Amino acid sequence: MSDENNGKHVHPFLSKHVPSQISNTQKLCYRHRPDLVKNRGPDEFIHVQAIQAQMEKLATSDKEAISHIWSLFAAAPADQRTLILKGLVSTCCMPQLSFLHNVTKPLLRIDFVSILPIEVVLSIFSYLDATTLCHAAQVSQTWKKLADDDSLWHRMCEQHIDKKCAKCGWGLPLLDKSRSQAVRKRPLLTPIQLACGPSFTANQTESNDAGSNKRRKSNHHDTVTTSLSEAPIMQQQQPALPSAPASIAKRPWKDVYSERLVVERNWRNNNHTLLTLQGGHTDGVMCVQFDEILKIVVTGSFDKSVCVWDLDTGALRQTLRGHSRCVRALQFDDAKLVTGAMDNTLKIWNYQTGQCIRTLEGHTGGVLSLHFDSRILASGSTDHTIRLWNFQVGECYTLSGHTEWVNSVRICHQGTMLVSSSDDSTVRLWDLQTRSCIRVYRGHVGQVQVALPSPHGFRHRLESNIADTNAFHQTSSASTSTSFTASSASTSLQQQQRPGCAVSVNTTPLNYNATSPNNVQPFPSSSSSTPHYKKSTEASDAPIIISSALDNTIKIWNIATGACLKTLFGHVQGIWGLAFDKLRIVSGSHDKTIRVWDTETATCLYALEGHHGPVTAIALSDTKIISASDDGQVKIWDFGFNNNVNK
Repeated sequence: MSDENNGKHVHPFLSKHVPSQISNTQKLCYRHRPDLVKNRGPDEFIHVQAIQAQMEKLATSDKEAISHIWSLFAAAPADQRTLILKGLVSTCCMPQLSFLHNVTKPLLRIDFVSILPIEVVLSIFSYLDATTLCHAAQVSQTWKKLADDDSLWHRMCEQHIDKKCAKCGWGLPLLDKSRSQAVRKRPLLTPIQLACGPSFTANQTESNDAGSNKRRKSNHHDTVTTSLSEAPIMQQQQPALPSAPASIAKRPWKDVYSERLVVERNWRNNNHTLLTLQGGHTDGVMCVQFDEILKIVVTGSFDKSVCVWDLDTGALRQTLRGHSRCVRALQFDDAKLVTGAMDNTLKIWNYQTGQCIRTLEGHTGGVLSLHFDSRILASGSTDHTIRLWNFQVGECYTLSGHTEWVNSVRICHQGTMLVSSSDDSTVRLWDLQTRSCIRVYRGHVGQVQVALPSPHGFRHRLESNIADTNAFHQTSSASTSTSFTASSASTSLQQQQRPGCAVSVNTTPLNYNATSPNNVQPFPSSSSSTPHYKKSTEASDAPIIISSALDNTIKIWNIATGACLKTLFGHVQGIWGLAFDKLRIVSGSHDKTIRVWDTETATCLYALEGHHGPVTAIALSDTKIISASDDGQVKIWDFGFNNNVNK
């Protein structure tokens, strides 16, 4: 065909289609939108320059022919473009088809972020995990701006922090120590301190000399009830709380997530720094507690002293002396420190000044354990009893039921329940309103050293009785005849302390409704039904108790049913110390090791070694484990060392 004929057929074709292509900009495809062409990456421009360089090497006639083909194709409508391509593809050889495959693959990728509304893009990004979101932020500045959106990372934090994610199985520590210390500050006067007048002057009962045997039994078995009526609560107005700063700088949620992710990776990979506190105690350390906001560690020892340490530097701040026997238990808050010792007394201290504010007497044996909340102080003793010191009403009463030393006490369920453990190999649940034991957990074959109830919001995927767990969350409207009927206020303590308060394991489940603390009633169990246990696929919020004993095991109990959900094996000698949170369990043993367990699966992750004596006490936070040992040393295992979380 001659050039004149080519022109005759081509020019009308171009003039027919080009004007409509140019004038109708709304029909432009994704690749030819003017607002997107200018944002194309440098690779595409380099590709166009390479084509132009190749064209310059051709003869003039070849350049005109190729340009004519391109112009014709560019002017053709969509249907005719497809027809032209079909004809070209049908004439291509294999190398050309391979070239088309390779060159079209990257061109088919669409940057949906640039064409979709921001709300739709954020909705798509909300389905991504943290790793993919970080990769998306590296695509371009536009992608980074959207991938770093605070709403996305806030949702990511809600899904992972202080809980296990159901999708990925990861949980991140809370790191509540990063809160402003101004908000945490409280006055030094609390209900307990307001009741702390001069020390009791009652005659002290001399306890047996423990000597080198730190577990020698006491010969006192009698129950003693004491009243605090001679020391009424002073009606003194507390100073106002300091107000929080008016404006607090907000951090991006991505930074919050990243900070906690590094800490959790340290926990999983056993990456930590180790600091040993030295120069304070001359004998075995029996109890320990620390606070990462106040930045102090408090330890009690067999050398009769209590030491206050600086958490960051490990320096000894102060030594408190006043007990005449081994200090076995302690707890402190912002205002006060309460200690219990084998001299049968509890002491309340102002640990900032070192002053002993008050001495509480009443136990006829050494004090082994204590725990307090905002209004009640509970203590367990070698006299086999538990004492509750209620400073709001100025009263002290006794709970009896254990037949051996009471090694741990823990107030729970908004101050209406108490969990205790004893050398009689049992764990007991007490109702503080009726002052009676409502369940006994049997299964350990050694002295139970620690029993801890799960905190509010705790979730797990352990073996559970599905029927009893469902009953646990129901509210019973029918009255049930039971041996656990609450005693009247006039009933004597001796009647409430009857030995018949013990119940069998795996029998009647309790209705332990968190929204109604007063509604605690046993459910009748059907003798014809057999409980079925299976692995829970969904996280359960049924409260549990975790206990450790000298039989080398840790047991996890269902509070409602009394069933043992899991037994953890790993230690080769008795377990003295135990602590846990929503992500991990930490135990210290007579075998000189510390074991870290996954709370959700109850599997041992690794063991920490370093002590030269039995590990007697354990304290746990989001970033640290602090262990005390019979070798007189206190060690700080810091898993948050890569972060500025303590600043």
